[in-house]
Amino acid sequence: MKTRLFAGMAALFAMVVALELSEVPSASAQPPGRNQGDADRGRGGGRQAGGGQRGFGGGATRGGDPVMSLLRSEDVRKELKIDTEQEAALKKIEEHVRSQPRDNAGARDFDFRNASEEERQEFFAKMQAAQKEQSAKSRELLQEVLMPAQLERLDELALQQRGVMALGDAETQKALGMTSQQVDKLDKVRSEQESAMREKMQELAQSGDRGSMREKMSEAREELEESVLGVLTPEQKEKFEEMKGEEFDFGDRGGRGGGRGGDRAERGGERGGERGGRGGERGGRGGGRGGAGR
Repeated sequence: MKTRLFAGMAALFAMVVALELSEVPSASAQPPGRNQGDADRGRGGGRQAGGGQRGFGGGATRGGDPVMSLLRSEDVRKELKIDTEQEAALKKIEEHVRSQPRDNAGARDFDFRNASEEERQEFFAKMQAAQKEQSAKSRELLQEVLMPAQLERLDELALQQRGVMALGDAETQKALGMTSQQVDKLDKVRSEQESAMREKMQELAQSGDRGSMREKMSEAREELEESVLGVLTPEQKEKFEEMKGEEFDFGDRGGRGGGRGGDRAERGGERGGERGGRGGERGGRGGGRGGAGR
């Protein structure tokens, strides 16, 4: 159930990305996984924020490690207070990781739009397994370089990047105390949203209206985020927010999976006003980015 749920959620989130990519004359969309994070706690101990692939982008399917992707950001390194010695060590780790063979054969050629649900789930399950293995290896190396507080903050940033996609992880579900009924409901939400999303993709691809595509994409993301978060209790939503730590602005690297902006608005009971503000801001920037990095 958990593997099927995770793969299904990954497929659904990638369908939202495909709305954005539908303006590009290509037969397939990039699967999700960019800038996600393995969120297992390091030697600092404490909670676990999850360790699978993130909902938007393409990093995991290219075989890159999500945490290492975060650490490539100068802003992230500043946030973690990485010193010169650590930066040199991180560079060596990245070189080592890049030199390792990657099990991502066929990822770039996978025709996501035309694949069946079973094929998509199988694809994402395979990518998840490869990503989890790579992340575990990278984690061991990072534990030798970063201090416990740095690892903890890195996990928080990774969870912010992943947003609601992290709710498909067994680790996150356990940390939030989710019941089996809630996990089943997540699967139901995923199935319902996937059907509606497929119809929207077809309509937008035929319309050729880029402005409409972007607007509908933003709406679809918010609807999806709201539906997924609706499975949680108020207490679980609050805990999910706490697990993300202090909000961090990822800028152009910002996550696309529904992040702290929407979650914080739900938590504070001001979701409508918050969403309106974010919608206007998105419009001014071309509407291409989601709210996870805000």
